[in-house]
Amino acid sequence: MGLALLAFVGVAGAQQQQDKSDWDKIVLEQKAGSVMTSTGGEYETAPIGKEMIVGEHMMLSGEKPKAKVVYYELDDEGRVVDKCVRDYVDPNVYIIDATCKPIVAWTSNGKGIVIGAALVGAALLDSAGDEAPPVSTGAR
Repeated sequence: MGLALLAFVGVAGAQQQQDKSDWDKIVLEQKAGSVMTSTGGEYETAPIGKEMIVGEHMMLSGEKPKAKVVYYELDDEGRVVDKCVRDYVDPNVYIIDATCKPIVAWTSNGKGIVIGAALVGAALLDSAGDEAPPVSTGAR
């Protein structure tokens, strides 16, 4: 019961971060394949390190394209207080949103680790009474 409560608290914490829309910086940190951006005009190749703006269009094309966009919250001295990573892996046109909605929000203060551990632990407890199928039915 305690772990289930921890999982609920972890999910609530992740939801709170996902709804956050006051990020200080949004940066293209990694890319593979063709990644191009547009703010309404022609699409241009986006370099790694490009600071993105809310509403900007990002087009991924070619074989196995990938873009990692990182949302940053900074303190008054410019140090990272919080961050959220969003991965794009399919050829498509995406609009850079004000909110970051990753699968798990990894932050500088470890929230993502706690959330992930709580969810994995809850899943393990839920399946503790289930009998697992054999890994192999072949000869030993």
